[in-house]
Amino acid sequence: MRTLAQFGVSIALPLVTLAFAVPVHARPGVPTPEDPTPGACGRNVAMCCAANPDATAGEPCVRPGPARALLLSLSAIAGAGAAGILFALGDRLANGDPATLLVGGGALAGAGAVVGILAGRLLGDGPALEDRVRRESVGLGLSGGGTRVLGESSPPLLSARFGPTWWFDQRSRVRLIGEISGLLGAERHVDPRPQLADAAAAGNGSQPSAFSRRRMGFALGLDLAVSLPYPVARRSARLGRAELRYRPEVQFRREWLGLGDSGMRIVEHTMVLPLLVGARWHVSPRQRFTFYVGPRFDIVSYSALDGRRLSRGKPIIAPLYGEAWYDIDVALTEHPRKAGGQRRAKTTGMLSLGYVHSRFGGRGFNFGPVIGFLGPIHAEWTVRVRPRGAKVAAQFGTGVVIGNGFAVNATVGAVLPDLRRRPR
Repeated sequence: MRTLAQFGVSIALPLVTLAFAVPVHARPGVPTPEDPTPGACGRNVAMCCAANPDATAGEPCVRPGPARALLLSLSAIAGAGAAGILFALGDRLANGDPATLLVGGGALAGAGAVVGILAGRLLGDGPALEDRVRRESVGLGLSGGGTRVLGESSPPLLSARFGPTWWFDQRSRVRLIGEISGLLGAERHVDPRPQLADAAAAGNGSQPSAFSRRRMGFALGLDLAVSLPYPVARRSARLGRAELRYRPEVQFRREWLGLGDSGMRIVEHTMVLPLLVGARWHVSPRQRFTFYVGPRFDIVSYSALDGRRLSRGKPIIAPLYGEAWYDIDVALTEHPRKAGGQRRAKTTGMLSLGYVHSRFGGRGFNFGPVIGFLGPIHAEWTVRVRPRGAKVAAQFGTGVVIGNGFAVNATVGAVLPDLRRRPR
């Protein structure tokens, strides 16, 4: 136990030191035409950086070092709370059991805080980016993991996405989020038993099909965000502004399951999230931690073998749904050209780490004997390119989903003007 405690201290102490130490190049201030990219502001003093040189009001002051240290501490508390619940109640995986959700969300918060500390040291914490990466207005996505089993096929999943935004005022907006997806072909699994293989075609994927699947689905929801006043009190620790979130959502999936020679069965699975609430914490002008949690209701319907009529199921209470994301903005064309000329386009990037506490998509993170408890882990990198003076921007992204193996994602889309622009 003593050795374990010493190991933990040896890891935590350098991270806390990095979080609070003031970098040599730190200096608070606002961008100017002569110095458009002031260095990261000091961790131990209030940080006041304007979002852009033409801003009339500066970005709210924030102390990212203490904010990330607090987030790291909260992740440790979440892990301790999850351990206490598991020891007290056991790994029963009940519908209202929050232990595994605390494990996944707390681990993501801690990993995000550590990556945020390193990014703050290397890239700086401010000023905020005016045209940072957000969800594209319209776009396409492709996701697939493939298979290494002879005779099996795993086609990619193609999706069409949309996300128009309507701003009510400077502090609140609503976004309609939706997605339509489907497999580009039939997924096929074979029976690996050698006695069932065709001896005449041995070695050529001759195992019979044990299971095949075709799938289509859609998701539809509203994402409402309201920024809280900042700072809340006159004597504030200035640990970053916060937003309240509400995102009711419905996800639907229909599958045609081929059960070998037994026939075809149709299965529909609907997930309803009526009370999905959350918050976003701007731990620095360029880093954000977001989480959602809420009850989940599932409706499962299925047909008889080779039948078309579905037996509609009733809504049932499913395990708690949750998400946790840590986003880091990266300015790729922040500095002017060496020759002094203006760049043709403004390019920004965003690194996102996420955990989704749901296995609705069929993926989940397993390790050792822990199987069936955790959802998938996401890592994404997105780039937005906006030509100078253009109202439309292009957005490209790639990422990986870890759960039951790996799946690689790729997205491409366009960022259109908001349905109602944010008031100045």
